[in-house]
Amino acid sequence: MSCTGDKKCSAAVHVLPVLERLTPLPKPEWAYFERRLRFEALAPKQTLTRSGEVADRLGFVVSGLMRKLHVTERGKRVVRGFGGPGSVVGAYASLLTGEPSHLSVEALEPSELFVLPWSEMEALYGRHVCWQILGRRMAELNLIEREQRAHELLTASATQRYARFCDTHRSLLPRLRAYDIASYLGITAVSLSRLRARRTRPSR
Repeated sequence: MSCTGDKKCSAAVHVLPVLERLTPLPKPEWAYFERRLRFEALAPKQTLTRSGEVADRLGFVVSGLMRKLHVTERGKRVVRGFGGPGSVVGAYASLLTGEPSHLSVEALEPSELFVLPWSEMEALYGRHVCWQILGRRMAELNLIEREQRAHELLTASATQRYARFCDTHRSLLPRLRAYDIASYLGITAVSLSRLRARRTRPSR
């Protein structure tokens, strides 16, 4: 779904339900928050945050597809994660430390987001306890995601990692390129092709 030209497209439709899955928001607090959001459309390869720069905003994805990407000193591109509609995306380490980001947050396809400056997010913590709860829950979910990913890379086989990826990213699979999936899983494109063939092969 695209917001472009849609008069009914609003943060109340696309962002509020995402936040209220984490904690209830009083109406005055949501109204204050909503006024600080800015709508932004990104073309493929445009970034919310660029590697080497200090991150300064969060994005709430309305449509399209975002990717978190590391680039090593040798120029190797390593995919860290994806964000489809309903996702909150940002370079959290950079946002929290104020240091240059190690990753880029970029659009893989035309994408639309409601964007919030990080300075506004930090200012919310002193307004109402709901924002403190929201910030804590977002940090907890980010930590859980990182820990689970580290555990999978250390202990799970490529077959197991691919099976879980198919389960957790089912809605995004048709839109993801083989290179990005393979990079995220820590395997080669050839290995991914074999895993796909094995998964679709009829059982006897």
